[in-house]
Amino acid sequence: MHEKVSQLTLTPRVHELLGRRAAARWAADRPMPVLQVLDFLVDGVSLLDMIRARLPGFLLVSPLWVSSPLAVEFHATALLGEGPSDLHEGDPEGHVALFMCPHCAIGGCGVLSARLTRDDDRVVWTDVAQGRPNLAGIGPFVFKADEYERALRPLTLNRTAGMTGKTSVPGAP
Repeated sequence: MHEKVSQLTLTPRVHELLGRRAAARWAADRPMPVLQVLDFLVDGVSLLDMIRARLPGFLLVSPLWVSSPLAVEFHATALLGEGPSDLHEGDPEGHVALFMCPHCAIGGCGVLSARLTRDDDRVVWTDVAQGRPNLAGIGPFVFKADEYERALRPLTLNRTAGMTGKTSVPGAP
């Protein structure tokens, strides 16, 4: 059986942090609080949009917060399979976070994960949204390892940039 190989890319995305009711009470002269993240695109389609098509009220966002280079580096390292898990103890073994709470980004309020497996030439996300029946059938996603690396590796370079006092995240203003 031939497996479909997908391409992972990242793109900036802005999320409003207030619901409609809270936004209606927000002072007009104050900027609305927003969170800019790097959104996962699978074959050019937002993974978040795929999920929201099935769960319109889905509130979790990518853990790749542009405003927090260290958090981006931590989550990117986990997504590369090179660092500690970015999930809590008791969460599924071998999984990494694809979406987390937009307020804390530590997964305590909620997380949507995938099992990450790697070999020399491919990276696979399986068990996407494990335990969420409305999301059954999303994934698995198979990526060419070199393309996957090109998408995520630049996000881990803050370790050396931090030594010079400069940090940057692709897509940051």
